[in-house]
Amino acid sequence: MEQIQKIKFLLEKKPTILLVGEKTEILRKLLDHLLLKEFGEKKDLMIIESPEEKVNDFKFYLQKTELGIVVVKDEVKKFNDFLEFLKDLPPKTNLVFNFEEKNLKRLKDLINLHMLSFGIEEKADVFVSNLKFNSGMNFKISFGGATVPFWLEGVFGKEYIFSLLGVVCCAILFGINLVEISQHFKDFEGVSGKKRLMEGISGSFLLDDSASFEFKEQKESLEILKEIHWAKRKICVLDSSFEKEIIDMATKIADLIFIFGDENLTEKEKILIFDKIEAGTEKLKEILRENDLVLILGSQKFNFEYLLDNLRKIW
Repeated sequence: MEQIQKIKFLLEKKPTILLVGEKTEILRKLLDHLLLKEFGEKKDLMIIESPEEKVNDFKFYLQKTELGIVVVKDEVKKFNDFLEFLKDLPPKTNLVFNFEEKNLKRLKDLINLHMLSFGIEEKADVFVSNLKFNSGMNFKISFGGATVPFWLEGVFGKEYIFSLLGVVCCAILFGINLVEISQHFKDFEGVSGKKRLMEGISGSFLLDDSASFEFKEQKESLEILKEIHWAKRKICVLDSSFEKEIIDMATKIADLIFIFGDENLTEKEKILIFDKIEAGTEKLKEILRENDLVLILGSQKFNFEYLLDNLRKIW
């Protein structure tokens, strides 16, 4: 079957984009959104998502295509192995990489590929500036002397920004200008469970980060909550297994905290403890008011999907 697929590819030589890394879900969704907006259903290309250790499985497609793009958003763990992979690709291959990653910066002096970098530093080919939070994120993206405002409605966080920058680089390689690119993302919808804003019951809002489980993701969500100024009250939902730093940080930022889990915890003035998700959900439904903002952090112990399903606005 694989041999037949390769023969078919040799006949068609579809443009090929390889997304490298473990976290490519948001990157892929942004890329699909761009391609649909720009080309409709007619753009015939191959998009491959691959963890770093399996990139060699797809070398054939990048070697044989007329347009090959490798996108690397996150840190490369085995730099030398990845370097050898890149050295086997034809010079016409395009490497799109995150300029903020120190190892990836080194690639410029080590390989002979067409390279396009992105990041927050002005030294990057495509860089972001003037980030502000409201009911989403607005910022500016610059490339080749041009600077254009961008807006992502209802989503927050570095993963969206860096994924978007990677997709902007791909769009540039397809010959799309920055103004057109910015227009395409005005109606982009985020990935479920990843710092996505939703309407809640009683005029409230939910910031759903229930699919983010790493410490740095949870910390970033709380930093974003701190920077959102339109909320009347800020409420944080988490579980008792979270690191103390996260719980302490939430206590400083939120007006009210719902903690699920350990019954031995002591309720304080703005901290409520629940051992069952149903009880906490009912209490939230009872107290939510217009312009309350509820941040729901990812929990390995509790099914916060139940809470979301009961608090989101249905109609």
